[in-house]
Amino acid sequence: MLGNGCGIRSVRERASVNSRRQSAEEPWKLRLVAVAGSSGGGTALREILACLPADFPAPILYVQHLRFPNLGNLARVLQHRTALKVCWAQHGDRLTAGTVYVCPVGRSFVVRADGTIALDDLASRSDSLHAADRLFASAAAHHGDRAMAIVLSGAGWDGKEGICAVRKRQGAVLVQDEVSAFVWGMPKAALETGCVDLVLSPQEIAPLLLNLVRDAHSLAVLRASMATLSSGKGPDVPPPLHDTLEAILDTALTKYETDLGNIQLADPESGALAIVAQRGLGLDFLSHFRTVRSEDGSACGRAMRSRESVLIKDVMVDPLFAMHRDIAVSAGFRAVQSAPLINRAGTPLGVLSVHFRGPRPLTTLKDLRWLELHAQRATDAIERLRPTGGYPPSP
Repeated sequence: MLGNGCGIRSVRERASVNSRRQSAEEPWKLRLVAVAGSSGGGTALREILACLPADFPAPILYVQHLRFPNLGNLARVLQHRTALKVCWAQHGDRLTAGTVYVCPVGRSFVVRADGTIALDDLASRSDSLHAADRLFASAAAHHGDRAMAIVLSGAGWDGKEGICAVRKRQGAVLVQDEVSAFVWGMPKAALETGCVDLVLSPQEIAPLLLNLVRDAHSLAVLRASMATLSSGKGPDVPPPLHDTLEAILDTALTKYETDLGNIQLADPESGALAIVAQRGLGLDFLSHFRTVRSEDGSACGRAMRSRESVLIKDVMVDPLFAMHRDIAVSAGFRAVQSAPLINRAGTPLGVLSVHFRGPRPLTTLKDLRWLELHAQRATDAIERLRPTGGYPPSP
């Protein structure tokens, strides 16, 4: 996340304690997410990591075969946008949940049967162009159906053999879609093998990963959720505005020392809210709250209806939130605070919400005022960057 403040670090530290305990007991039984990319792959990975919570219960390994000097900053760049721990992989590292291991430039890596990483030098160009195949094959061999392979933007065909090994062991295989990929070569080669389960954008990969890994949902169930989300109509948000709203959300979450939250925009005709930016939430949450009306008992519905900030101190005892409690339990939050986005003409444009993992009593009015400040920043961005005529429903 932007600004990785002490609050985010404390969330990460708590998650790290739990993950270290799990990995110390049964490191080989952890789920494993193996990712490969080349040109544009690092950017796509950054988008995925930004949307994962600090307690993501699996290690993530990333390999790429670009050799440009500026890739020496890749781990730092990735760390800047995520609550997970990001590090350069070292030979012998033991896999730990909630940690992203980046393969050093000029090396390749594999996972071993004992739950550790082995690094190798790239002796030839051929070695470089098959680094993803080796990583995926080792993940399949030692993690079986608990392994997941993701092929992101990049040139060439690296990974096409490795994903077949993952699929043969009943692991999941995802690839980045052509629209969002900077270079379609690696995803296209993977897709042509017939071993790919889903083709998704980076923003879609993150919540799906969360439900696959944390909740052990089947791909069949998640495909249905994806279809439900795709069939709904939401605001058509231009990329500059989307990036700005995500940055504002990151800043708000850092301020409130949490890693769960979202921004919704209102349809100008129906007034229904739709999520356009989110952090740390799975497909089940996104599907459940794909449209929210002002009469809803959720915090965002109340904020939209009252046009004032709302704090639900504990969703487990709040009677109006009863219909959403199962989703709250699944998503891992106990309290939620929402602030409406109201422009200078008094028109409600949406809602900014942050979610807390434990009950949250209101200590001072500053708790509400800070979120209202971030909501005002989001409102100003919408007024400045929105398309002419508002937000027509997407086709």
